[in-house]
Amino acid sequence: MNARPRTQAQVAVSSGPSNWFLLNASPDLRQQILATPELAVTSSSPGSPISTILLTSADVDCVMGLLHLREFHPLHIYSTLSVRRTLTEENSLFRVLTRSNPPVRWDTLALDRLIPLVPPSSLGAKDGLFCKAVPLQGGFPDYVSDSLKGSFPPEEAVIGLQLVHKEKRFFYAPSVPGVWPFSTAPSGRMMS
Repeated sequence: MNARPRTQAQVAVSSGPSNWFLLNASPDLRQQILATPELAVTSSSPGSPISTILLTSADVDCVMGLLHLREFHPLHIYSTLSVRRTLTEENSLFRVLTRSNPPVRWDTLALDRLIPLVPPSSLGAKDGLFCKAVPLQGGFPDYVSDSLKGSFPPEEAVIGLQLVHKEKRFFYAPSVPGVWPFSTAPSGRMMS
């Protein structure tokens, strides 16, 4: 894994040179894209190589970068249903995502179930990229109203992501309850 210190807990993962997945979208995302040539929009590519964003929570440090990405191209976002509802119903700022053209495509990350982000090349092949959402027992952000929090399953508040590609496994958990956060977080590649 290639990694450089970052100010936020965000990781870019690639299943190929022109297909990148972001694990969270931190507030400094624009600067990180500009500093990472593999993630930049170029004159030879019609859009950003970032194809999908997977959100681990609705915390501001995990989602603010979405507002930068909406300016570049269509977005495909995976999150728990509770995180999606928090962003689309509770926080009016994120309603701009529904006004982008085309609008953001949301998919729900079911807990503890492996889902294909990149399907295998053939039936039985193990060359796809898969993800499993693992509940981490954290809480919803303070900006979520008590009534909305009360309607959500608590296990959907904060998740970790297990990524699987061939024989490689990578677990991403930027927010683990009861563990003191580090001052910098890695940003890197699991596979190319």
